[in-house]
Amino acid sequence: MKVRAITIGNIIPFLYKNETILSFLQENLNSFSALNNELIHALEQIGISVETKRFCSQPLFSFDNKLFYEKNLKETLVEITNQLSFLQDILKDYEFDYFACCMMRGDQIQELGIFEKLLLSEVSNFIKNTDIFFTSLPVASTQEGINITALKSGAKIIKQLSEPDPFKNLNFCVSANVGPNYPFFPAAYHFSDKPAFSLALEMADEVIDAIENSNSLKDAQFNLLAKFNKIYDDITKICEKIGRNFDIEFKGIDLSPAPFPEIEKSIGTAIEKLGVEYFGAIGTLTGVALIKNSIPVDKEKVIGFSGFMQPVLEDFILSKRLAENKFNLDSLLLYSTMCGTGLDVVPLPGDITEQELFYILLDICTISVTLNKPLTARLMPIPGRDIGDDVEFDFEYFAPSKIINFRRLTGENKNDLFNSNEKTIKFF
Repeated sequence: MKVRAITIGNIIPFLYKNETILSFLQENLNSFSALNNELIHALEQIGISVETKRFCSQPLFSFDNKLFYEKNLKETLVEITNQLSFLQDILKDYEFDYFACCMMRGDQIQELGIFEKLLLSEVSNFIKNTDIFFTSLPVASTQEGINITALKSGAKIIKQLSEPDPFKNLNFCVSANVGPNYPFFPAAYHFSDKPAFSLALEMADEVIDAIENSNSLKDAQFNLLAKFNKIYDDITKICEKIGRNFDIEFKGIDLSPAPFPEIEKSIGTAIEKLGVEYFGAIGTLTGVALIKNSIPVDKEKVIGFSGFMQPVLEDFILSKRLAENKFNLDSLLLYSTMCGTGLDVVPLPGDITEQELFYILLDICTISVTLNKPLTARLMPIPGRDIGDDVEFDFEYFAPSKIINFRRLTGENKNDLFNSNEKTIKFF
């Protein structure tokens, strides 16, 4: 097991002068750096290493400062691009690996005006022009429904990011029902005047261990619950003490057991150890539910998704079973009714249309708002590749696989939701 990320959140005075931003952040960044170092040392003492240190801030755009942003739209967009580069340089100096903020809050996206549309049209450039910047676009919530206009923008951003380098889609997701202080990227953002931190874990290997030491499904559930509780107790004790020392609030731990692309660290391996013939076979949904429902939810500091994760390219067995054509996109949507994160790093054909992306995003948002659960979609169209073609990235967190199968649209229906003037869907 490892800590995938220590994620620290703090507000940033976007669009102020660079000197003002640096002055505002500098004192806190010194404190954050010291907290990271002390926390890493304390976790190492109990045999847990830390992979990355991350920083997140409030949404980039807020209606509270809309007039300030709209003084000159084009100049503002250029300034945002320059400022993101400036911020990442500062954060690199303080040894942060990644930085994230969402574009705007989900409850502020109901009416997209000219500035919002221009802002969203630039998201792909914000990502392409930076190295460590991640962002998300909240498009739906159970309270507000699904914003169709924003969903179309999300599909467009994914398509834009796919060329020339499809790897850039790693830095973007569409989100639904995601709140602040989730430690996993790209969905992470902060929304408080006070700084705070949270942890994301990489612990599919711990799930496998608990299952291997079980004689029945009932044993497996008890062993998983005991394992999650022990990990929670051990890490929370350390984090709360260090948080108090630095006067930085510890928000909690996302107990989603993130995988790594090795067979002994694969959540797919865990599913198959439960007795499912292979990941994607009938019975997989039950395995997903068993793992997800073994995560304690009655603890004060259990936060974020805290559910089953199915990041296809980040998981050895999921990537392998996809390459063997053992599951498809419909399978992942089905498992999303039980899982905690939705569709993650899913390889798609390069010629997928914005219309097709829109409907994939719409389905994941429908699951999210009707079941009132946080879900995201991080989709990766690969130029020049078709369904069933090989896909491989030179990236230690990705395993080789193939482009996933799904039912293509003909594009002949011009009276569908994608081509309509509908702005929102809200279910009764």
